[in-house]
Formats: sequence, structure tokens, C-alpha cells
Amino acid sequence: MPLTLCASLTCQANDYYFDPVFSIMERYYSNLFLFTDPPQDNWITNLSPGLNFGMRHENGDLKANFTWNQLFYTNQSELDVSEQLFSLAYKHKSERLLWGASGYYNNQASTNAEGTVLGVPGFTQVMAKQLSIAPTVSYALDEKSSLAFDYSYNKTTYDKNTASFLNDYDYHQASGVYSYLYTEKDKLNVTLSSSRYHSPTQDFTTYNNVAQLGWQHSFSEQIVTYLSAGMNYAVSETQLRFLGYNSEGLPVYLDPQNGLTLQQQYNKTALGAVYQASVKKSFEKGSASLVGLQNQTPTSQGLQTQTQVAIDAAYTINERWTSGLSASYSIYEVTGIQNSPFNRTYASIGPNINWKWIPEINIGFSYNFRQQDYKNSPQASYDNNMQLQITYQPQINYQVK
Repeated sequence: MPLTLCASLTCQANDYYFDPVFSIMERYYSNLFLFTDPPQDNWITNLSPGLNFGMRHENGDLKANFTWNQLFYTNQSELDVSEQLFSLAYKHKSERLLWGASGYYNNQASTNAEGTVLGVPGFTQVMAKQLSIAPTVSYALDEKSSLAFDYSYNKTTYDKNTASFLNDYDYHQASGVYSYLYTEKDKLNVTLSSSRYHSPTQDFTTYNNVAQLGWQHSFSEQIVTYLSAGMNYAVSETQLRFLGYNSEGLPVYLDPQNGLTLQQQYNKTALGAVYQASVKKSFEKGSASLVGLQNQTPTSQGLQTQTQVAIDAAYTINERWTSGLSASYSIYEVTGIQNSPFNRTYASIGPNINWKWIPEINIGFSYNFRQQDYKNSPQASYDNNMQLQITYQPQINYQVK
């Protein structure tokens, strides 16, 4: 890929840019780890120097960013940490062909890397090294139809810590999409995708195969709806731990759910529905969207089904002030395991407002309320968090070659 980039950029007029960025952020969490009985709240100061750099030419552009995050926990200094974030993306467009690739490498604290995939990021904070590579290509067959192919590879490795249950994993996914413009207002698509999730720590592997049909309809330039539905077929394989031999000389393995067994491998299959329905409304100064979906995601604890309803809104007050609101409610269930400790509901809502003080300085403030309720726990978890961020980006003229 680097050789292809060099060849395609030779003898073209290119704009190179290097934009330093510095931001300072102050965050408050009443319950950082979403415990049912939090031991304390947290004030976190985040200093983030960074650099945006890249180049643009007639048919494409290259973007890159490096950011160093230095986090200081005011009343819990043992969680102080340094994070390094690097991302790179390139895209190239011709008359019918659009191709590109993106990727990142992050050395990041698990509290910032995991979100709510399994509900909590562990009982303590550990470092997570994350590598992602994602090439993509799309081709317009004619004025009405197109094909797109995507592939992504993700690998996450955690620092070892006995107080955390997080497991290393790698994830591959490949998908193909055929789109057809049926009428000026209706667009149809067919999506086929396949993925592989593997956790070497547990010797656990899940294969997911998804087929979906989608329909996008534009009632007007301001109102667009989308509906898709399909099926997901998953196969999970677990290599059981070898214990020894029985009195007959046969190998014996440990099944965490059923005890001792002569079976070396434990397989499970699952068939589930996946769907998404959304409507987006654009206004003169903003937009609002409503999304309902159900999908299935492999995790180190098994195949997880997420059902979610989400609302997002943005509004431009004037040239300097912008605002937004996001809210969601999700139900998480681990498929095939009765009374899984990770079955839960999760809700969040948060407004935000941003002020462009001067062209170089932007100030943002946001609030977010989170509630998580495990089905096997008598008490829910709550968190109120606030964030104030000041970003400084000096205006630098581009260098043209």
C-alpha cells in the first residue's frame, strides 16, 4: 500500500499540512466504574498535545493524527496514566472507483477503551493496546448500481492484572454490499458479512455470518428513512482445558458449565435476527435522528445480543454556538447462557454545547447520566459525569508543492 500511495501521488500538486493541537479537559465522574456502591467519585484532568498532519491532491487525501493524553486523577493518583493515540487514513477517488484504508494504534486505559461492551471495564484500570487496519473499495457499475467491499482487522491486548477479567482478542470482519437506486427516492441494498472473533486466553472462537436486506427512502430532502432486516448465524468453539486421564486411560477435560467430560471441544450454534430502522430529519439549523436496532456481537463471555433505541439531535444556535443531545436505551443479553451475569440494561442521556471563542480556540461542555441494571443484581448503578474541554489549534498556512 505505501508503494501504491507513492506512485499515485507522484507528479501531482499536493497540499501538505501540519496542524498542532492542544486541549485540556476536566472531567467529573460520580461512579467511574459503574459499581452498585461506588467507593468514591473522581476528578480527572486530561492534558492532550497532538498533531494533525497529511496532504491533499486532486483525487484523494491522506490524514494522520498523533495525540498524547496525560491523565491525572485528583483523588486517586494510582490511576494516573499516559496514553498514546495514532491514526492514519487515506482515500483515492476516480470516476467510478473509490478506495482507501484507515487504521489506528492506541495504547489506552481500559476505562477509555472498552465503554460498555461487557458492562464494566474490570474492577481496576489496565492498559489496552489496540491495533486496527481497515481497507475498503467501492465501484460504480453504472448510474444506478454499485458494489462495495470492506475488511477490518482489530487486535486488543491487555496488560496483565489479577483484578481484571478482560481477555485479549483479535477480530476479523469482511463484508460486501450491493446497492441499487430503484427510483429517485428509493435505494435498495444487500449486505453479506462474515467475521471471526478469537480470544487466545480462553481458546474461544466465534464465527458470525450475516445476511441483510436494506431499503432507504427519501420523503424529501429533509426526511430520510432506512430499514434493514436479516439473520445472523453464529458458531462458537471452545477448546476445553485438559485435566488428565481417567482409569480407562481416556483424556478428561473440564467443561465450565457441565463439569468433567471426554469431549475436547465444546461447540454452540445460534441463529438470531438483526435489524435496524431509522428516520432522520434535517432542519435549517440542525438535525434529529431516531434509530432502533438489534445486532449480535461476539465477546470473551459469549455472543451478545444488543437491542437499542437511540436519539441524536444537533442545533446550530449561531456562527459561534452549537448544541446537541444524545440519548439511548439498550438491552444486552448473552445468547445461549441462562442467567448470565452480563445480562443487563443500560441507559444514557446527555446534552452538550460548544462555543467557538476565536478561530483558534473552541470550548465545549457536556453532561451525561448513565444507569446500568444487571438482571441478577437487586440494585442498579448510576453515574453523573461532566466534561469541560478547551481546545487550541493555531491557524497555519498549508505548504503547496
